Amino acid sequence: FMSNTLELQQVICPSCKQCITSFSPFAAEVECPYCHNKAFNPLITAKMVPVPERLIVFKTQESDFEQSMINNLVDADYVPKDIFQIINPDNVIKAYLPMFLYEGRYQSSWSCKVAYETNELQASSDGTRVKNKTVKRFAPQSGTSQGNFAFLCLAYEGQDIPEELRNFSSQFPYNVMASKEYDPALLGLDSGNSPMTMAMDTDTDLVWNKYGDGLVNELAVSSAKQQLSGEEIKDFHASNSYDMKHNGRYVLAPFWFVYYTYNNEKHYFIMDGLGENTAMSTPIDPEEVAFVEGRERIKTIVKWLWPLAILFIWLLNFGWGIGYLAVWFIAKIIVGKVMDKQIANRLAESREIRRQEAEKLR
Repeated sequence: FMSNTLELQQVICPSCKQCITSFSPFAAEVECPYCHNKAFNPLITAKMVPVPERLIVFKTQESDFEQSMINNLVDADYVPKDIFQIINPDNVIKAYLPMFLYEGRYQSSWSCKVAYETNELQASSDGTRVKNKTVKRFAPQSGTSQGNFAFLCLAYEGQDIPEELRNFSSQFPYNVMASKEYDPALLGLDSGNSPMTMAMDTDTDLVWNKYGDGLVNELAVSSAKQQLSGEEIKDFHASNSYDMKHNGRYVLAPFWFVYYTYNNEKHYFIMDGLGENTAMSTPIDPEEVAFVEGRERIKTIVKWLWPLAILFIWLLNFGWGIGYLAVWFIAKIIVGKVMDKQIANRLAESREIRRQEAEKLR
């Protein structure tokens, strides 16, 4: 399963028939690490193969990736306490994926209605009295916003990467400080832990239509709404435009990826090569879930005991009903706090057990 899913780029050596997975798709020749035979790179065709303009270099090591995975498994709720005793990771994948860099500036003109409170004189239902009442009204408001954008979008449509890695890397913020002018030597293909590389297989317009336009509009709307932070609004509309500085520069971006097995179930952990973003799936401890759901169920039952006050009023008298409501209200608060504390303690105990087990891995 792993060999079919995770070999991001593979070539069979014509001499020793070994599978070569670590090489540059931009080099004319491929050297086999087993027999050192040099062969023509089958990825190089008669047409010109585009070379990346920029490269975002790895700022993390495999040990950083592994520690991040451990930390996330420790901190996540409902993860089985014995995960570090049973977990069985596959080979860690270190890969450079092809991305398109889109940079530019957006402008947004927006309009909406913003809530405000005002005092108004209102007549009573029988028309005999007039009282001052605070009411909510909405007033029209408009404005403009603008700013810069820079993000990366996956420039690969093939099926040679796992779906989880594709979803994680499809849209990514651009870190200009980590970006360097492309140099094949920076790929580290001659090191003992060579990353896998892939060449782009799509064009900038297709990727922009798939991801870019929506990302810019989302950014423009978010910026406009920040000007109304804390306000209650309705009927928000925005008209956005943008000026492109770079329409899809070819960039290689770094990623870590691994599948791990727990009780014969596959899960994954992904981290970008800068160590800034992660994604994962985890096994779930059913006993832990049942414990929490049971406490939440008790809170819900107590919450809906208040209608019994009506029964007390009907069968006994009004005073008994009011007394029951007072007791119920206090009990609801106490039970809620007790159940929340039990849940928090249970989850904290599980995290501590996982933390102790993780310490043994060092």
